[in-house]
Amino acid sequence: MTLDAEKAAARKYDYIVVGGGTAGCSLAATLSTKYSVLLLERGGSPYGVPEIENADAFGKPLDETDNYTSIAQTFISEEGVSNVRARVLGGGTAINAGFYSRAGSEYVRNVGWDEGLVEESYEWVEKQNAFKPYQLSPWSLAIRDGLLEAGVLPYNGYTLDHVDGTKISASTFDSKGKRHTAADLLRSANPDNIVVLLNATVSRILFNSPAQEAKPRASGVEFMDRHGRSYQAFLNETSSSSSSEVILTAGALGSPQLLLLSGIGPSQHLKEFKIPLVLDAPMVGQRVQDNPRASNSTPYK
Repeated sequence: MTLDAEKAAARKYDYIVVGGGTAGCSLAATLSTKYSVLLLERGGSPYGVPEIENADAFGKPLDETDNYTSIAQTFISEEGVSNVRARVLGGGTAINAGFYSRAGSEYVRNVGWDEGLVEESYEWVEKQNAFKPYQLSPWSLAIRDGLLEAGVLPYNGYTLDHVDGTKISASTFDSKGKRHTAADLLRSANPDNIVVLLNATVSRILFNSPAQEAKPRASGVEFMDRHGRSYQAFLNETSSSSSSEVILTAGALGSPQLLLLSGIGPSQHLKEFKIPLVLDAPMVGQRVQDNPRASNSTPYK
């Protein structure tokens, strides 16, 4: 990990991954085994931060937010519903409740994924980041017993599989109460092939000019460091990769926002904000849905 934006921008890459969250960290780590990768994260490091690492501090980052530097950032939907998103390497895995479960096998088949590769990927993540709870907290016990009393059956005990009923699944908190985020997956990366730049906010994707390509093709990104200085990072045009790419893993809000800022989206909407059109894509930024954030406090002895 580095904060040296000038050094990071001085070379070219096979892949530029924007957003160091759950998807970004795992993609960057696996791609780096064969290709050069730049991973850009607008937040800082999760390591050495008690509010992230310690189970006893769970929830604190959700209550202590600001506009620029906090671990979590508050946002409000058009309907007025408040929520938060992560702003730290590891993304949502640094601020969520740490529940880990696999997707349903029917879902995997329906989206057309390679089931064998999915199984390998599960095992790769679980080996590093998923832990069987050594004991359940009073709160977890109350939730489990409440579900069973309400008839959410059968009771499946401990399992990582997506099943009907009630179950106990893995946690990203280990037996000592320490959180393991998606940033831990970067330990599997090839250190010679990856640069992880923190406090780097991407402002737009750069494209080759229409004269060079029949269709717009990403050539790099423009970003700012923590001091507000602007830099550009570019893809390696002579890469051994069949198709060097800018990959957006900036979340359900950040990825479409970046596409819009880069000129990809509904043409009329972009025109209203005087953003030059690169590609008319009417559905970008539309129909975003999320669960509302709901909190409650329950004292117990």
